Amino acid sequence: MPIRLGSSWPETIYWAIALAMLAAGAITLILMFADGRTLDGHTSVWTKPLKFEISLALHASTIALVCGLFSQSTRSSMPMVVIALLFLAACIVEMSYIIIQGGLGQQSHFNVGTPFHRFMYSVMAFAAVIIVGAAGAIGLMAMSDSGFAASPPLKSAIILGFLGGTVLTLITAFTIGGRLSPFVGGIPDFGSRMVLTGWSMTGGDLRVSHFLATHMIQAIPLAALLVDRALSGRAAVLPVFAFAGFWALLTISEYRKALDGNSSILTSLFR
Repeated sequence: MPIRLGSSWPETIYWAIALAMLAAGAITLILMFADGRTLDGHTSVWTKPLKFEISLALHASTIALVCGLFSQSTRSSMPMVVIALLFLAACIVEMSYIIIQGGLGQQSHFNVGTPFHRFMYSVMAFAAVIIVGAAGAIGLMAMSDSGFAASPPLKSAIILGFLGGTVLTLITAFTIGGRLSPFVGGIPDFGSRMVLTGWSMTGGDLRVSHFLATHMIQAIPLAALLVDRALSGRAAVLPVFAFAGFWALLTISEYRKALDGNSSILTSLFR
């Protein structure tokens, strides 16, 4: 069954969010070059909004593509519509605050210096749970949809990626949020951080495991598409489970290394 983009309200909502985030990202990129203000003397005030715009565009488009695989009755069902509307509301709240804070030249994350900022930090956490949890809910619905238009490996990968990615993302995100910092063992100087990601190359950085957890949602289904080209039928399911297990173990390993104050396996490759 071909994927019909935007053939239901949930799909339309997810695609609209993805396109809106891409458009906002393009504007933010222009602002980064036009506005020289920085946070901590190094990072552009627009870096955080841009990262979240790109991440949400990828997340929303991934969910939209998977929604196109559901049977028509499930695709347009009330639970799918409710999930999409909650996702939309959470994205509006999350991104509005992040962009406003960027425009004000203030931190949006770990900013709890006033009662208002503490309240908004809690609101952002609640919105993030909805944004991430939407993928988990979609994964659960895929399990029970007998008309799901995907091969056994791809359906397994979507379920594993969406559910596993949701659980691990929430664990890593709440650990970072509760600590009010992704760094363990001290804040590294900017010369000791990776280019683009900003991950610490000398100490523990929980953002590595958070990144792996978040993108498990894309990585496992992409691996299944490659497996589908080499193997057919249910024989291709085992490699998908193996890759999902490897990805989950890598995420957990990076999480534990960071909590112990040790630098990431991944960042060591770029030293």
